[in-house]
Amino acid sequence: MPHLVELQHCHRVYDNGRIIALNDVSFSVARGDFIAITGPSGSGKSTLLDLLCGLEEPSAGDVVFDGATVRDRADWARIRAERIGFVFQSFCLIPSLTAAENIELAMLWQGISAHARRDRVAELLERLGLGARGRQHPMQLSGGERQRVAIARALANSPELIVADEPTGSLDSRSSADIIGLLEGLQRDGAITVVIVTHDRAIAERCDRRVELVDGRIVSDQRRQTV
Repeated sequence: MPHLVELQHCHRVYDNGRIIALNDVSFSVARGDFIAITGPSGSGKSTLLDLLCGLEEPSAGDVVFDGATVRDRADWARIRAERIGFVFQSFCLIPSLTAAENIELAMLWQGISAHARRDRVAELLERLGLGARGRQHPMQLSGGERQRVAIARALANSPELIVADEPTGSLDSRSSADIIGLLEGLQRDGAITVVIVTHDRAIAERCDRRVELVDGRIVSDQRRQTV
């Protein structure tokens, strides 16, 4: 069975090659992985994440998703809509919409009936402990609740892969632990693959696999030892 997504000798440069964000990076993500991408600021973590889901194109090298090399932007747009969920540090919720409407938004272009969308939203709100908060707007929610709404939105279309860029960076320690525990449970119980960019060592240590970047290169790729 092919890896879910794979970078093959990928480079990413900017400013006519004067800035090297990624330098000959080969990296594969297996189905069911729970991976932390770590490294100092400017090491290429977010660029690697962007390449994994087609938000950026490599300057050289290939990105392979589910066994097929993907280069076309329309193909990437379809893959992101149907198979990848996104969670960001800043939540990226629309302030004028309720929590339920923010979640439903992800399904509007998927050919899902209004009734089925509402059922899915209600299911996700309950699953993420937000059953009574669906009618609230983002500014009426705590930071941890807003991130739960963002995760519910990421799950709306039953993705195979969740990518999270510093998902706890705006949260206190208790909310951070809750969010990582939630992602752990999703990965364990739902057979979802999770890739997290994080500066937090404690969060990285909870992941099954830790990949460290320095100056655009992978310097370490280790799996957590299990007893």
